Amino acid sequence: MSRGPQRSRLLALSAAFVIVVTACGGSATSSAPSAAPPAASTAPGAATAAAPASQAPTSTAGGGSLSIAFAADMQHLDPALAYDTTSWSVTRMLYDQLVMYAENSTELIPGLAEAMPTVSTDGLTYTFKLRPGVKFIKGDGTVLRDMNADDVVASINRILDPKLKPNPSPVGSAFFNIIDGAQAVLGGTAPTASGLVAVDPLTVQIKLAKPDKRLLPILAMGFGSVVPKELAGQDTAAFEKAPVGTGPYYLESYKQGDKAVLKRNTQYWQPDLPKTDSVEVRFLVEENTQVQQAQTGQLDIMGEFLPSGVYSQITSDPTLTEQVKHRIDVATFYVSMDTTDPKGVLSKVKVRQAINMAIDKANVVKQYNGRGGVADCILPPAMPGYDAACKPYTYDVDGAKKLLAEAGYPNGFETTMYSDTTEISKVSTLAIQQDLAKIGITVKLVPQDFDVLLGTITVPHQAPLVFIGWFQDFPDPSDFFDPTLSCATAVPGSFNTAGYCNKAVDELGAKAIAEQDDTARLAMYGEIQKMVMADAPWAPVFFNESVILTSDKVIGNPLHPTYPNDLPRIDVKE
Repeated sequence: MSRGPQRSRLLALSAAFVIVVTACGGSATSSAPSAAPPAASTAPGAATAAAPASQAPTSTAGGGSLSIAFAADMQHLDPALAYDTTSWSVTRMLYDQLVMYAENSTELIPGLAEAMPTVSTDGLTYTFKLRPGVKFIKGDGTVLRDMNADDVVASINRILDPKLKPNPSPVGSAFFNIIDGAQAVLGGTAPTASGLVAVDPLTVQIKLAKPDKRLLPILAMGFGSVVPKELAGQDTAAFEKAPVGTGPYYLESYKQGDKAVLKRNTQYWQPDLPKTDSVEVRFLVEENTQVQQAQTGQLDIMGEFLPSGVYSQITSDPTLTEQVKHRIDVATFYVSMDTTDPKGVLSKVKVRQAINMAIDKANVVKQYNGRGGVADCILPPAMPGYDAACKPYTYDVDGAKKLLAEAGYPNGFETTMYSDTTEISKVSTLAIQQDLAKIGITVKLVPQDFDVLLGTITVPHQAPLVFIGWFQDFPDPSDFFDPTLSCATAVPGSFNTAGYCNKAVDELGAKAIAEQDDTARLAMYGEIQKMVMADAPWAPVFFNESVILTSDKVIGNPLHPTYPNDLPRIDVKE
């Protein structure tokens, strides 16, 4: 949320869950499998019945150590549950997925699959050939055994399992319900999804209930991690005590509230990774302490972002230029407006358009150390489908006053804006309050602790205006529109804080999800963005830039546009 990517991800998760609960919009429903497999667009390759090879390349990378610190502790080590930034930064090092993200990119590349999958001509069936000889590594660094197709099937079924103890994965019904037969597993009427098939030890087929281009980015999430079949049946508490994965590191030790130590997996299937022999992850280290430790070489990587109080000092110091690392987040901070306002004010589109025109977005960015860029539309720059030419509302105080008068409010009105209590929200909401005062809108600011805020903004009409941020679950435009701007989520308990519903937008969104041609699909999302901006349920404000400090021994930028951190690819100077 407006705590930046660390907390935004939690909101995105909850919102996606609401989509499934309401059983509308982008959620897929189960359909009966066809009697015969569909023709494939490319040959999936000959299936073999042989056991997977036991040999894997011995890693030639490694050397030195890294340290990273976070202000919070980990919530989970089990990929079925882990979703906060601290946990994801650790689980990224312990587990792999069928497909993953390239270095410093939102491009999907093969992971545990040896190539990108072949896809049937009807867009329903994805066939993955697995890499032979991939090892599961235990907490003492020894090999459990080789990974196979049964592990992939068991891992995804585990995400769907409503009986997973002590509680099921929060995203099974949110993301993986698009798999054929998933609804039966979620409903407790089937132990496994019919759309998950281990064809042979090194071949997995995933059949969807209906065509859905989101499958690959969903599989690339941490939730798509592959764990051993025999451990997939464990409850999450037991699994977290001794996690086993195929990742570039294994967990040597973890002390709650203190630190976790990860060691290099010498049997890793990518021989040039990881770059270091070990990573120490420290917890409960506040931001300013992280800055001081990075400057003195006591810490290699800040897990939090540079505080505003030292931002100018650090970023303007020529001796620290190589140590300051940047990333434009795949995130948008915005003001949402109650489109079904019972008072009849914000429900008027001209009022919402006037608010869009009245906010001096460049000034808001300036107030927060100039971090980030002006958001004229919804999709951020690193998101596929971003349109730099989308500028429906320019800063125009007189134009905004005119629209307010046309809406019946020549003297403005009074309203309330809610936000969290973080620095970025305090600075931004104060600037927006001042901007809206120029057109006669008097705004009362109500900052709330994040958990309290979530309870407020998910109740319809409780928060007329909300300043908040949305951070991607995965880099696909559907993840910005479906969870927060669809009719399916215009219900109590959701994070469609604007209560926005346009059936024409939903209809085009459903077509876009199923469209197999990427160019045509992104063109549809471009049209969706224009339709939503014309209705103005949001006033996009800025795209945030994350900035951290590292020690002088770090080689590379640990910040990644999709992963919170990409530590396996970070090297250190001798």
